[in-house]
Amino acid sequence: MLKILTALFITIIVTTPTSVAATAIEIDHPWSKAVPPTSKVAAAFLSIINHSKIDDTLIAARSPIAEIVELHTLNNGNGLMQMRQVDAITVTAEHQQQLEPGGFHVMLFNLTEVPIIDSHFPLTLIFKYAGEITVDVAVKPATYTGNEQAKMHHH
Repeated sequence: MLKILTALFITIIVTTPTSVAATAIEIDHPWSKAVPPTSKVAAAFLSIINHSKIDDTLIAARSPIAEIVELHTLNNGNGLMQMRQVDAITVTAEHQQQLEPGGFHVMLFNLTEVPIIDSHFPLTLIFKYAGEITVDVAVKPATYTGNEQAKMHHH
């Protein structure tokens, strides 16, 4: 019986899609760029789709591969691109919020495990209303931009 349950559990994990829906929030295409083996930081990117009729807010995130996980944005200050931490990221009702290079993203600091190409790591996103949603973040080559996936979704 234990072998059957273990096999079933493994099947569920292996067949989990890269798009996760919980209540009215859907997370699509979570990804990260591979970093050098000695790196202590990494970033995660994804699409948050709010299917509900009320705004929700991404208020925090965590991952077992990092001691500190923060929400960040890049903005242009006096001609210089500056990364800064934000307290929250609003996801407007019936809209999509992109977390992408050059904009909002999730920063992982003091890595306890360095993400390598073709691996995955768990990332838990914490929303004001939808609660916690955990996704598997796919690690892509450093040259990956995420635009390849966006083109695939917009035929």
